[in-house]
Amino acid sequence: MDRDLEAAFRRVEELLFGGPSRPGLTLYDLQRLVGYPAKGKEPYVHTLPALPGVQAVRLYYYPEDPELELIVEIVDREGKQHLRHFRWNGVTWETPKGKKGERKATAVPQGPLKVGEDYFLGFAPEEAVALEAALRRGEAPGLKYLLCPRCRTRIFYAYAANPQGLACPTCGNPTLLFKTLTGEERKDPLEALAEEQRRLRLALEELLAYLKRKLGP
Repeated sequence: MDRDLEAAFRRVEELLFGGPSRPGLTLYDLQRLVGYPAKGKEPYVHTLPALPGVQAVRLYYYPEDPELELIVEIVDREGKQHLRHFRWNGVTWETPKGKKGERKATAVPQGPLKVGEDYFLGFAPEEAVALEAALRRGEAPGLKYLLCPRCRTRIFYAYAANPQGLACPTCGNPTLLFKTLTGEERKDPLEALAEEQRRLRLALEELLAYLKRKLGP
């Protein structure tokens, strides 16, 4: 096995099993990490911080399958997926036996995935849907994205994704701008409409008050 790949798996196993200086990851810790049960249907996906020599490290949690609760997926430098399977035995993590160990993790789309008005690159579908909801609520500051100056399309990308050379999926423009979300770029359309209505109502009330002062009752 590739040396960087093996080192990445060792780092993940250190996270799961712990060591002399720190405890391992319990089932409850994993559930909190992947957002169970708030994120919806399984599998629950969490992308770990980048490790040297590999493109991505992801945890897939299957709460409804007692034989196979956790899949660790590492994408190597060539983009190939490598999987290891674990389950919680009540005390620690162990490797399941039999055919259940052949189950595959949900694949992450290679190209940008459209959710709502935006595109997402390098995110699993469940992650993209959760991020889109957070964007509408204004709760995702700090996300990196590409902005098309021609049609204003946004492509949010994961830290493990390579956005270099990407063209706008809407208009094909190859010149995109690197941006960081501040939380003020785009509001929920319904909230924006309600805010505009409030401004118009206030302006109308001020106009009526002005006319009454000038023209009398």
